[in-house]
Amino acid sequence: MYVKRWLPVVACLAALAVVLASCTAGVATPGPTPPTSRKAPAPEAKSPAVPSVPAATPKPVAGQPRYGGILTISTLGDPVSLDMHQETSYLVANVVQLAYNGITQYNPESSEEVIGDLARNWETSKDGLTYTFHLSENLKFHDGGPFAAEDARFSFERMVRPPRDIRAPRRPQLAAVDKVEAPDKGTLKFTLKYPSASFLNVLSSGFMVVFSKAFVEKKSHMKNDVLGTGPYKLKTYSAGVSLEYVKNADYFVKGRPYVDGITFYIIRDPGTRLAAFRTGQVKLTGPGEAGLTPAAAQIVRRTLPQEMVVPYPSMCNNLFLMNALEKPWTDLRVRTAAHLAIDRQKGIEVLGQGFGEIGSNMLGKWGIAKEELAKMPGWRQPKDADIAEAKRLLTEAGYPDGFTVKTLVRAEKNFEDMSVYMADQLAKIGVKLELDVKESAVRGALLNQGAFSNHPMLNCFNFPDPEDAARLWAAPTSGDWGQNWARYADDKITELLAKQSRALDPAERMKIVRELDLKMIEVAVRPGIYWSQALIGIWPEVKNRGKLIGNYSLQKYQDIWLAK
Repeated sequence: MYVKRWLPVVACLAALAVVLASCTAGVATPGPTPPTSRKAPAPEAKSPAVPSVPAATPKPVAGQPRYGGILTISTLGDPVSLDMHQETSYLVANVVQLAYNGITQYNPESSEEVIGDLARNWETSKDGLTYTFHLSENLKFHDGGPFAAEDARFSFERMVRPPRDIRAPRRPQLAAVDKVEAPDKGTLKFTLKYPSASFLNVLSSGFMVVFSKAFVEKKSHMKNDVLGTGPYKLKTYSAGVSLEYVKNADYFVKGRPYVDGITFYIIRDPGTRLAAFRTGQVKLTGPGEAGLTPAAAQIVRRTLPQEMVVPYPSMCNNLFLMNALEKPWTDLRVRTAAHLAIDRQKGIEVLGQGFGEIGSNMLGKWGIAKEELAKMPGWRQPKDADIAEAKRLLTEAGYPDGFTVKTLVRAEKNFEDMSVYMADQLAKIGVKLELDVKESAVRGALLNQGAFSNHPMLNCFNFPDPEDAARLWAAPTSGDWGQNWARYADDKITELLAKQSRALDPAERMKIVRELDLKMIEVAVRPGIYWSQALIGIWPEVKNRGKLIGNYSLQKYQDIWLAK
């Protein structure tokens, strides 16, 4: 358990940089003792009506794959729960996804390409409103029960139209879905309300997994259970210690998985986590925040002879979230002042230690170009004009001397560092943040309940498409704000999100997304600091980890093998 503690607010950026470097420079006590003891080429997906993207065959594995061994992976906290449909955290995705399959997935070699997972192939109607997936047959769930298309239909209905008391954070992503049907045991059919430019991308997110209908109906939820068709079966979960998986001998992909089991060690302290990796007690770090910090990566590169650090685009935006239903953030002038106060370039230098990219609300090619952002308020340098305008806005809003407000802080080092940084940034305009550190589960509950004022946080796209922003800006359904933690509903943003989803022409869609991005900047409820670059640590004997597409997909580990 974390011990609640107050973080000191540094007086200047130089002091903060020293603090950040020193926090990860040392090696703490040894990590846990491990036990002693790429997906197979997907079938081609065809579409005789409107061609779908064909499934590509991953490149051959370098060297001869070897069976056996236990792969040890570090993670930094307990999963909030084990229910992939209801949760949104990487703490869940990183350690539960390997037990499941989706209908489709991203090609491990390309984030631009979707291939089959449970689906052998599919067809799309000419009007773009019907997707018919032909599923693999004779599959079994981990309890021996048979898999059928009805399980997939049930799973997606659970995400689109959930039963009472079941959260549905992915409902905005599936807003285009009108009906989900299973005409026979091997066929799954989606009927859409309107053509969707990103429907296959949505289905390929690592959270879109298939549950056993019979098991869920017996249990009513999956918060304490893991039961899928995936390459690994959960054997034991010891809270605060580890999750131990064993190979699924009945896995439907021939010859997979290679390793006998995977153990995730839960190591909250970053120094201990680094020590466990450096000594080889864990051979692979989890992705995202479970991976290496920039400072830890520098230590690994300096002290270990092999190349064991792998960078990749995280699709994660460091940002300052404001609860738009709580004063003083109800006032656009106050929110805009906070947006203007942030020095993004210095944020990359201090927090990311050079690993990061300036960006807007949209990621990659969909975002506003860096050259254009550099001329815009909030991103322009030097910061003098922005700070002066921020102070003017606060005075106009009735806060000439600033104000003091409590800030929710997640008890993990990167969130704590970001909160210290934001406290320093806002102090320049007279706003004092009182940092209130909460462990992950408590923080998550407060965030979902809206019981907070503001929260420096990391928010990641589940898949590389603007459609994933819909969940962050969706209006509430029956009082449930889902992942719209800012609790800000805007008619224009809702309209533009709908328009971009329906725009099948890429050039037209790009124009709509730009207008949407500018509107998101204007309302200033979740101003970004910078887009982070993630770093994982991997020992040389761990082969075929494959590419990472963000922090939430391609984490089934079925193609990974150990050279010794």
